[in-house]
Amino acid sequence: MAAVRERGTIRCGVSTGVAGFSMPGPDGRWQGFDAEFCRAAAAAVLGDADKVVFVPATTAEGLQRLAAGDIDLLSRSTTITLSRLSVGGFQPVGISYYDGQGFLIRRALNVRTVRQMAGLSICFQRGTTSETNLAEHFRSLKLAYRPIPKGPLNEMIASYRSGECDVMTSDSAALAALRVMEMPNPDEHLVVRQRISKEPLGPLVRKGDDAWLEAMRWTLAAMIEAEELGVSRGNIAEMRHSEATRVLRLVGLVPGFGAPLGLDDAWASRIVAQVGNYGDVFEATIGPKTPLKLERGLNELWTKGGLLIALPLR
Repeated sequence: MAAVRERGTIRCGVSTGVAGFSMPGPDGRWQGFDAEFCRAAAAAVLGDADKVVFVPATTAEGLQRLAAGDIDLLSRSTTITLSRLSVGGFQPVGISYYDGQGFLIRRALNVRTVRQMAGLSICFQRGTTSETNLAEHFRSLKLAYRPIPKGPLNEMIASYRSGECDVMTSDSAALAALRVMEMPNPDEHLVVRQRISKEPLGPLVRKGDDAWLEAMRWTLAAMIEAEELGVSRGNIAEMRHSEATRVLRLVGLVPGFGAPLGLDDAWASRIVAQVGNYGDVFEATIGPKTPLKLERGLNELWTKGGLLIALPLR
């Protein structure tokens, strides 16, 4: 926390470019679901959502840079796993997106299930959970396949587009993005409905820095809580007149709200005003009205049948 404040920016690890999640726009400004969490963190801690230095990296590179202290926060659709937390020395901020590993394939192959992929070549990013999940699942089904390991995301995309591999596997949301944004004719490809894993995705920080962890953890919680309470980027000014204590905390009108985190009382209010609540960000980056057209599904609020819940901000 002290280092970030002294530097005046948050160094945030993001993907090397996944549409809807983290990718530079035409003007060079990083945008997407994961990139917006970086901005929310900056709004909370530094008072300005734009005080972020985005550091693109593969999953393996991002984890290495986080462990080395080259970045303060990793927000790039990273699966929270036992080995990453116990061996890697990382702490999860929380689950920001519930996903599962899927497959992108050409419709012309007429493949709709994993069993029908026997003998096909499948490309994946080396050093990711996709690699181990793929091997374990096909071994459990006693199916053979031809593994095509790749490095950066653009290598995997190029391999699939060139026909070097028949199938591409990754988190299903990422595949939905790649289908729309990277395939010349998206309708010629489909994301198979079957999932072979659970992939709880979320930002990570290093172990051993509790103050920083807590600030990041409650940044995510505030975004979810704001949506649950109906406090959005569009109405936060009028919500300051609410009589509900939970709302008044969120908009910065309850004295001492920021003290446990070493922040001022308006930290959560800045997140919503400058970035938005969870629903605002989802709808603007990956929701049904975006090219990805992702439905909320498991990522709906718990009050609406989803899994999304914020720890109580009290």
